[in-house]
Amino acid sequence: MENSTIQILQFGTGNFLRAFIEPMVQDISSPEKPLNICMIQSTGGNTLAGLKNQTFQYHVAVAGIDTGNKVEEIQKITCVKDGLHLPAEADKFFDFAANPDVKWIISNVTEAGMVWKNEGPITKFAESFAGRLTQWLYRRFLNLPSAQTVILPCELLPKNGDLLKEFVLNHAQDWQLPTEFSLWINKQCRFLNSLVDRIVPGFPSHLELKEKENDAFVVQTEPYCFWAIEGDEKDRHLLPFLDSKAEVVLSNSIDYYSLRKIRILNGLHTFMAAKGLLEGIVTVGEYVSNEENLIVLNQLLEMEIYPCLPGPKEDLERYANQVLDRFRNPFVSHKLADISLNSIAKFKSRLAPIFDFHIQQTGSLPPIATLGLVSLILFYLNHSDKIRDTAEVKEYFLNQNESLSEFEKITISIKDLFGFEDLGSLLVAYEKVRKTR
Repeated sequence: MENSTIQILQFGTGNFLRAFIEPMVQDISSPEKPLNICMIQSTGGNTLAGLKNQTFQYHVAVAGIDTGNKVEEIQKITCVKDGLHLPAEADKFFDFAANPDVKWIISNVTEAGMVWKNEGPITKFAESFAGRLTQWLYRRFLNLPSAQTVILPCELLPKNGDLLKEFVLNHAQDWQLPTEFSLWINKQCRFLNSLVDRIVPGFPSHLELKEKENDAFVVQTEPYCFWAIEGDEKDRHLLPFLDSKAEVVLSNSIDYYSLRKIRILNGLHTFMAAKGLLEGIVTVGEYVSNEENLIVLNQLLEMEIYPCLPGPKEDLERYANQVLDRFRNPFVSHKLADISLNSIAKFKSRLAPIFDFHIQQTGSLPPIATLGLVSLILFYLNHSDKIRDTAEVKEYFLNQNESLSEFEKITISIKDLFGFEDLGSLLVAYEKVRKTR
């Protein structure tokens, strides 16, 4: 390690964090107030070893559309100063607990890694992320009780900070650690819920970049970068990331930002995947390059999504315009087939609430969102070999009554899977979708 202190421990060496956190830290780090990162790898692979060979330096290629303008920029990342691999370097990991310079712990161990696991005795190095964090914090409690620690999970889970804190406190209880430790957690450790939003395709194999000649870890991302952190104004001094070039917001509640993303970004993705696949369209970029498709997306936003969202319409429109710019990104090939994974569950969480709202307001199904729902069911009925969903969903569509008409199958499927009943609206949507196939 070069002669510099570490302020941030980062659980995760993957493309997302390297194109999300590191550029922010690079923005705000200075010789007077350094912010240096130690990466922690807990999985297989050679990312950490490869980065170490490059003295942990690499490049981020920002490519996309921002407010209608094409952006192509390269940022060199030099704020990563060290790395360690768990469980092999557990001692080095625990040494950081007694380092007063370390203040922030940032993680993206994915949803699969942010889970509860029953661990062995505390003397044995834990297997789970939450267990390892508990052991690290306990050593900090014993060796450096006056230190403050800010924990910022980036996993795409609701209330991710609350969830991680709950796991830590439960581990402390299971290991029968002193009550004072749990009290210290509540006093000296700040677990903050957060929401991240940035598309990171990874290594830009399709882009002509001279940086690739000497950097095997160039990572491509889009211009848009958003981080919502849930906290009080008194937390502002704990969050230097607020001063980065990215859009980082501190709010008493991030529920609005989460809902905005789910309904607009994720909702449009699910709608496009359903309609686009049925029409033989391959990518998001191809879908939005069609003027008619763009008109329908804007109608869906204006007539059915905005009305059921809180917040100023100006903000919703600004965010939606950013989303459409991201969809148009010529440097990214985002396949609708990939977006379609587990579409039934995604439709339920992302777009079904729009149906509930519309039914309460008008007594009928939302006509445009219904086009997406009918398209989804039709695709599942007629392309069983291309369904990317759970075994249960696949079985449901394979066992459809062959004696029924196509429209009857649609109405029964929608009633069974979503509980919606409105024959008139479904029939109108079905006729429209049938004409575009």
